[in-house]
Amino acid sequence: MPLEKARIYQNVVMKLSVLRFMVKSLSKRGKTDLNRDCESFFATVLNLVYGYALKNVNEESLNEAAIDLADEGRKLCVQVTATSDSGKIKKTIETFNKHKLYEKYQELRFLMLVDKKKYTTAFETNDHFTFDHKAHVHDIDDVLAKAESLDLEQMKALSDFIDKQLPSVSHALEPDSLLASAEQNDGKPPKTAARYLRETIGNEEEREWAEDFGSLLELHKQLMALSRNQREVISYMFEHGGGSQFGYRIAISIQTLQQRLKIDANEMHDYYRSLNNANLVDVDDEDRPQKFELTHRLRGSRNDAFWMLKDFLTADEAKRLIVDCDFSVLD
Repeated sequence: MPLEKARIYQNVVMKLSVLRFMVKSLSKRGKTDLNRDCESFFATVLNLVYGYALKNVNEESLNEAAIDLADEGRKLCVQVTATSDSGKIKKTIETFNKHKLYEKYQELRFLMLVDKKKYTTAFETNDHFTFDHKAHVHDIDDVLAKAESLDLEQMKALSDFIDKQLPSVSHALEPDSLLASAEQNDGKPPKTAARYLRETIGNEEEREWAEDFGSLLELHKQLMALSRNQREVISYMFEHGGGSQFGYRIAISIQTLQQRLKIDANEMHDYYRSLNNANLVDVDDEDRPQKFELTHRLRGSRNDAFWMLKDFLTADEAKRLIVDCDFSVLD
């Protein structure tokens, strides 16, 4: 294996092994329910490793009986579980048959996030579909063995995805873990922001050009100091918010934000406190707040940065800027 590919593969092995250890530790404490973030994470991992087109069916319906992931084109579905005993497999097959999922899917597979066992049980499918535990039950070691055969570009795509998504998955499973706080985000500050400043100010010689650029550097620094989850809340407000009654700022109903993001009042208050301390979010009324307002004043033009950026950026550029802190979209 070439040196660069070996280095990248080693990163994949290390990160997935740490996640497996975390799931195993939780399982020993009786916590076997996986967060949907974890299921979606492994959907993409399996897609990158095996070439599938799996989707998290739990995101499309409240709960697709017996399965978590599905590739409808291949008529393939996967149960992702932190329970590896034969009883779990039996129960899933029974539920699969009960709901006649064999009419939609021809193949049922399992991804065990803990070590799979040496099964001796006969798994009865009532002849509705073929199930061979040696071929259809996988664990992390199986995924890693398959990943080793990927080419360099495929391996890099897998490694980059794991590096980017693993902290948020770990946070969903166990918020206080060290891995959850080990978020990696290099970001990209603006080099000149010339494309943005030329369109919004127009005259490169004016004092506002330099002052607004300084404000954008400050905004980049403030966003970098937040967690990815906090930036995703800001991104949602940016995308779905409207105008404020108090001026040119983006505002969104607090109740709408809670309902759409499925955040309870206490968690929403924590988000507000953090974002307000960062001087990026305000409320429309201190005594009876109904809306959150994004705010970051540009020193030169005296306009609000978020309001100006909303007219300038495409939806994809906005997510790159806010969530990934990639301000190169302004250059």
